[in-house]
Amino acid sequence: MNRFYELRTEKALSQRTIARLLNVSQATYNNWENSRTEPSVAQLIKCAQLFGVSVDYLIGNSEEYGVINYTNRLLTDDESTLLGIYRALSLSMQKSLLNFLNDIKSD
Repeated sequence: MNRFYELRTEKALSQRTIARLLNVSQATYNNWENSRTEPSVAQLIKCAQLFGVSVDYLIGNSEEYGVINYTNRLLTDDESTLLGIYRALSLSMQKSLLNFLNDIKSD
């Protein structure tokens, strides 16, 4: 059993949005969600980071979220979404976005 559907709907995100954030096709994500195929270990780690849970929770081996806490505090849903979008961008787009954010922060 996996928890892709449960976690995605908790965040009120579409399959298309999650697929884009993970840099996979919507069909690929749909197959994961419906247990027709399984993501690679690297893809599982990305999913766990995006959803803020452990891989064990994601694949149903644990009932505990095992929340991944990289910053010593939990991210809000909006922060998690922004981080996921940022990570899905190309390096040049990430740089452009950071420049833009720094520009508006200075105003």
